[in-house]
Parts: sequence; C-alpha cells; structure tokens
Amino acid sequence: MTATAHNTAHRPAIAVTRHAIAAGHYLAATAGFDILQAGGNAIDAGVAAGIALGILQIDLVDFAGVAPIMIYHAEKREVVTIAGLGTWPKALDPELFMREHGGKIPLGVLRTVVPAAPDAWITALRRYGTMSFSEVAAAATRLARDGFPMYPLMAASLKKQEERLRSWPSTAAVLLPNGRAPQAGEVFRQTDLAASLQYMADEEKAAAARSRNGHGRDAGLEAARDAFYRGDIAKKIVAFMKAEGGLLSAEDLAGYHSPVGPAERRRFGDLEVFTCGAWCQGPVLLQTLALLEGTDIKALGHNSADYVHRLTEALKLAFADREAYYTDPAFGQVPLPTLISSEYAAERKKLIDPNKAWPEMPPPGELGAAAARLRASPPNPNPEPDTSYVCAADRWGNLFSATPSDGSYGSPMVPGTGLIP
Repeated sequence: MTATAHNTAHRPAIAVTRHAIAAGHYLAATAGFDILQAGGNAIDAGVAAGIALGILQIDLVDFAGVAPIMIYHAEKREVVTIAGLGTWPKALDPELFMREHGGKIPLGVLRTVVPAAPDAWITALRRYGTMSFSEVAAAATRLARDGFPMYPLMAASLKKQEERLRSWPSTAAVLLPNGRAPQAGEVFRQTDLAASLQYMADEEKAAAARSRNGHGRDAGLEAARDAFYRGDIAKKIVAFMKAEGGLLSAEDLAGYHSPVGPAERRRFGDLEVFTCGAWCQGPVLLQTLALLEGTDIKALGHNSADYVHRLTEALKLAFADREAYYTDPAFGQVPLPTLISSEYAAERKKLIDPNKAWPEMPPPGELGAAAARLRASPPNPNPEPDTSYVCAADRWGNLFSATPSDGSYGSPMVPGTGLIP
C-alpha cells in the first residue's frame, strides 16, 4: 500500500496472466486460489472460497444461509444467476408477523427460511464447475475441524453480540467457547460444522463410486445435496425446529432448488453491466447508472463533494423505487424495464438538486397503472451485521461472483450441525 502527499492510501494495481480471486477473508481467498492452481476453474474456486467464508466469517455468513451467485461462462458467452435465496416455510402465515409481532420478524426460529446456500454452491458446481464437492469443500472442512486464529474484527463482533448468543445454549456452546467470546489470536474451531461438511463429502464419494455410465460426478453432487436437504442434516434441522416452535419442515427442505436464470443488464458508456434480478437489490445499481447517464462523472473529480453528492442522490432515488416496486418475481410483477430505462431516469433525475440533499428517502416514482406500489417497511435503526463477498477469474475467461450472507445473530444453532439456518 502506498500513500500520497495528501495522506490518501491507495492499494497497488495487481496484474495477473492466469487466474485471480478475492474474498472477504484471506484464508478463503487462499482456499479458492489453491483450487485454481490445481486446475479448477473460476466456479470451482469461487465455491471453495464461498464455503470457507461460512467458517471464517460465521458472524457474517453461514453455510446454511444464502448465496446469490452470478457467473459468466466464457464458452457459452452467457451471464447467468443462481438465486441462492431461501423461501419461507409453506406453513407460515405472513399475517403472523403483523398480528403478533407488530410487523417485525422476531429473533429466533420463526425467522428461519429454507437454507439456500448449499444448493446454490452445488448447483454452480454441477452446471459450470469441474470438481467435486469434497474437493472444493476440503479447505473449509479443515478450517472448521482444526481451527484458525481468531482475528480482531470477528472477535469484536462476537463480543458485541455475546449477550444475545448466550441466550441460545446451542449457539453459545460453539461461538462462546469456554463460556466467553473468543479473543484475537485464540484458535477457533467448529467441529460440528466440520462433521456436517464431511458427511456431505462422504455421501458424495459413496454415490460416485456406485454410479455407472460415466455419471459419477453428477450422482455424487446430487448425493451431497441430498445429504443436506433429505439426509441426516435435514432430520436434525427439522427435529430442532419442531422442538423450538419453528415452521420449517422436511417437505420445505426436500423441495428446494435455487432458481437459475439470465442476469439483468444495462449499458453504461462503453460498458455492459450485469446484476442479479429484482429478487435482490442488484438492479438498484442499474437504475443508479441510468440516473448518472449524461453526467460527466470524471469532471466532478473522484470523491469530490460534487461527485459524492451526485452519486448519493442517485442512489437514494433508486433505493426509493426499490422500496416501492421490488418484490419476489414469483409472486408479483416488477416494472424493471421501466425503472432502468433512460426515459424514466430522465424524469427522476430532475429531483436531484446540485445544492441540496434529500434528508431522507425521496418519494418513489409514479408509474401509474403500470405497477402497484408496495407498502414500504420502516428502516431498521440497528441493521444486522452480515454478508461477505467472493469473486474469481480463470485462464479460460470464466468469471464468478457471489455474495453469501446471513450471519449468526438472528436465530439459534441446530445442535450437532454447526449450522444456523
């Protein structure tokens, strides 16, 4: 890292000729890099790093959480998304939260959705990877079993949430070893989670060995998935949910599959930008770029007051429309073509005052009969700490991007699994 005379830090540019990977923790990046060095592609490496993040950043990411994924497949020249978001249990009545919890989702098992990340990782491997689950999960399994040095950021996070973690004995037994939050430098182990990963790998190997007709890899990956969604892991999750008053069922788990589909896209200058769909907030980026269209960003000066103001106000407008119009596309229609269009942006950007900022969220756009506005939720004054990131590129031109999420502070750990669904 270098510093200018103005005391501004800069990371040096790094050029590579074969492959590269970046992740939220250096050991996760190392796990993915080792896969690349062993001949795996960007998808293999990204999945390896993503699974490792569920161990190395369990305060921010859980292996039984979510994992939205975007992949560029060089040979097919296509950008696809794997939703990797869990659905609510079929037995849940949404009015329960309105009726008994003031419209808020309470802490505990009632907030549990179907764990989507394992299926998303395995779907990515099966469709676009080259390696087995056991190969890409080996580093994560080792880190969970043997441990890694607790680092200051995670130590501080666990310390801050210590009281809440202590209220769930199954969680406290793992995340508060020796009855307290681990300190930086101490070796932190998650042996139950290691056993869960190893069980999935063992089931994969057994199924691959039984398979004939050259389909051993597919059969193995399916067995690894079934180990989680139908096997012993699923049984432990369902039993715990029943005992604690949760609603997640065996049917919910067995029937889950991450949707796979094309990415959303928009041009910005000479670039074509891709995001996941309106089932997440990815298209906010596309709408923000539409709002910045025609603005000479470089002329404003990088990180100048005018630059930050213009960008922030554009983001506010895009987020206001997210609150009003984004919904699960399986249950409602999202007017995305309109929201990211140049024509709509031309009207919305009139609300950007170069000399004044919106103190709060600006009003959403008026789409008339084209789309129904949703009831916006009040902002959470205490946002939950979660989410990490991994991206990878390989020598064949494949690209991988994933945003695994769902940390450890909202619901209890399922005993004997190391998982917090």
